[in-house]
Amino acid sequence: MMEPSLPIWMMTTMRASEFQQGAAFLPASISYLIGTNLFGPMAHKMGRWLCCMIGMILVSVALICVPMATSIYGLIIPNGILGFAIGMVDSSMMPTMGYLVDIRHASVYGSVYAIADVAFCLGFAIGPAMSGFIVHAFGFSGMLHIIAFICLCYAPLMFFLRNPPAKDENVSLIMNENHSSFSYTRSKSLDNDSGY
Repeated sequence: MMEPSLPIWMMTTMRASEFQQGAAFLPASISYLIGTNLFGPMAHKMGRWLCCMIGMILVSVALICVPMATSIYGLIIPNGILGFAIGMVDSSMMPTMGYLVDIRHASVYGSVYAIADVAFCLGFAIGPAMSGFIVHAFGFSGMLHIIAFICLCYAPLMFFLRNPPAKDENVSLIMNENHSSFSYTRSKSLDNDSGY
């Protein structure tokens, strides 16, 4: 929602040139690249749910700070934080979705990543289409504050991903115990049969 409306807002508030309108997204792109590469392995150590929650809180803070900028240079830090935080969320959520499929369903990852891709594409289709109406109704800063509020409300829900319960966890433990006791008695009977 911010991508199509930010250049128009820059043009009206800070008289930004076409080059500046495009360059405003450069800090977000570079920091996104750093964030995804840094938090891929790091999220596994600190907890993917925590990494994602911190990322969503940082997204909220960055979105609130964007309308405060008075020049192109004032957009560098908020856009940099925004790209970094989105990188944190992206690098944490995809492995988490794969893990949820692993513990709850058959280990077929294609479908869950296809669902994530469809949601991502829907966001990029619906977001720019709706942003014009929302900016017209609430203004650019109002739109960013609404998105920041939604992200901030959604962030605590990541706590539910801390230790998600597996489907039929007790059954699988019982099956493993039965299987191990069966294999133990089977090996003992084979040893007795062979005369050891």
